[in-house]
Amino acid sequence: MPALLRIGPKVRVALVLTTMLAAAMALFDWNWMRHPVEQYLQHRSQREVRIGHLDVDLGFSLEPTVHLRDVYVQNAPWASDRPAAVVGAASFTFSLRSVWEGRPVISRLVLRDAEVSLERQADGLRNWRLRNPEDRGPGRVKVLRLEPHGVTLRVVRHDIGLDVTATTRPAAVAVRELERDAVHPLTIAFQGSYGTAAFSGAAVTSDAITLIDTGIAFPIRARMTTGKTRLDFDGSVADFYRPSAIDGDLRLAGPTLAPIGPFFRTTLPASRPFELRCLFRHGNGTTSFAKLRGRIGSTELEGNVGIDPTRERPRVDAVLRSPLADLSDFGFLADDTSAGLVRQERGENRRPAPDAGRLGSVDGNLRVAFDKIRSRILPELESLRFTADLKDRVVVLQPLDLGVAGGHVTGRVRIDLRRPATAVRVRASIDQVRIEQLLRRLAIGSQVTGPLDGHLDLSSRGRSADAWLDHLSGTAAIAMQGGTISNRLDAKLGLNGGKLLGLMFTGDRAIAINAAAVSVEFEQGIGRSSLLEFDSAQTHVQGAGVVDLRAQTVDLVLRPHPKHRTILALRSAIRLYGPLRGPRVSLAPRAARDRQQLDPIQGGAGTPLHQPQRGA
Repeated sequence: MPALLRIGPKVRVALVLTTMLAAAMALFDWNWMRHPVEQYLQHRSQREVRIGHLDVDLGFSLEPTVHLRDVYVQNAPWASDRPAAVVGAASFTFSLRSVWEGRPVISRLVLRDAEVSLERQADGLRNWRLRNPEDRGPGRVKVLRLEPHGVTLRVVRHDIGLDVTATTRPAAVAVRELERDAVHPLTIAFQGSYGTAAFSGAAVTSDAITLIDTGIAFPIRARMTTGKTRLDFDGSVADFYRPSAIDGDLRLAGPTLAPIGPFFRTTLPASRPFELRCLFRHGNGTTSFAKLRGRIGSTELEGNVGIDPTRERPRVDAVLRSPLADLSDFGFLADDTSAGLVRQERGENRRPAPDAGRLGSVDGNLRVAFDKIRSRILPELESLRFTADLKDRVVVLQPLDLGVAGGHVTGRVRIDLRRPATAVRVRASIDQVRIEQLLRRLAIGSQVTGPLDGHLDLSSRGRSADAWLDHLSGTAAIAMQGGTISNRLDAKLGLNGGKLLGLMFTGDRAIAINAAAVSVEFEQGIGRSSLLEFDSAQTHVQGAGVVDLRAQTVDLVLRPHPKHRTILALRSAIRLYGPLRGPRVSLAPRAARDRQQLDPIQGGAGTPLHQPQRGA
């Protein structure tokens, strides 16, 4: 008391008045403000608003807490028939400073025994705006933290096609596989639709959920199903409404990828059954699927995927590996519908071009390593490795390594998506590919052996794979040094009837191939052979002709020169013509053989064979 007496009289008066004001505020019955608040909100919103009880806890800080009971808010006339809010009890703590600055922040919102319906029109109209119901601008009030107890919340957003209802009073059957514990005391069940996809699920989490701009994570275990596809998550989320961080184990499994397309705001094609597990992380605007493991069909996959949408052009980086990949499991990538799988299984080779809309909208890097490949359509394909860089609508596959028939096709592929007619350029080397494996599905597959080498330098353009074939231009050259051929097949190529007759008594055997070569120059889908030769110990064959990729036909003439003539040898030529899938064989007239069909051939039977340049 003596210390108080030493203070000046003005200060003493101020302290007394402050104390009296604090006491008055503490004893003030805030219910006197209840009706004026109701009338004000009803006048501004033109809707019925009722508040059963109002109290304010000022505390000793600049963040008072408002307590409400028995609250009713009529819905907007354009919204659903249900009330916008029916609340048994609510309290919210807000910052006086944020209100003064015109950006109100509610740091904590507690709801008990409440049913709330939030609805937003496509033009931005919101049913929860009571003071300015016609305001379509951005939100002004931030709710940082929500504590729901016995709450049912419906959110409808017509702008993105979302309609979801969540409740913290779910039936036990809805969450029986998600048990509550000390870390996850709150149970939430939800169901709704997003775009064309219906979904439902449940979660267990903490009793407080951060919503926006806090950076504070809360634990959550959740399960969601859409059709027969199921997603499981066990981890943490910071700011549920606008996630600043997500970190946890994710599992996604289902009979096809198609149902989950709407959740990524895209269309995904039908696929084979799949299961994927990964460590899912989201933060600073980027998303990653680390330690990815799973399968599509019978193909096991592992790797990492990262997505960065914060750049001017979103970027995707991925590494995918598989010890054994079945190409039929990826048939869905060739089409946007299940028809792609059907065509793939039937072995049809006419395909659409890559989707320029999807590939052209992102940049990225993809590294793929399939150690072994199983394919019903291309059984000769044994492995696949490539690195694909996508930048500014140009895809470059380099290095590209295809394991084919015991050898390799290596090189570079460039796909330019900047124009409506996609441009493609392929430059590749063929190294030690075994011809007997390439021909094993044909009748002569067991009659020829040897390694093939060569090069491809081809380019094309078009809106589809069909158009690529129609506009193919460039060079394809293949040669074989060494190898063997059936003596009987060699005699047939040489039109050597005497030799064939002799083999009926001596039996067939393999003889050496000295060399073989073929070179085709393509221009706008038409290929003309500039070199077609074969040389064995007993026969030398030259040829020429045309391959028409537009009409899918071939017309070749082969002129044999037996090195050991017999009385039954035919002085004629062999003509191979008709559809590429099943050409016919006949003897060509001598005039066509000598003057027309063989004009490209230079030199005689002793002309040396040429080895194509390698390493293109």
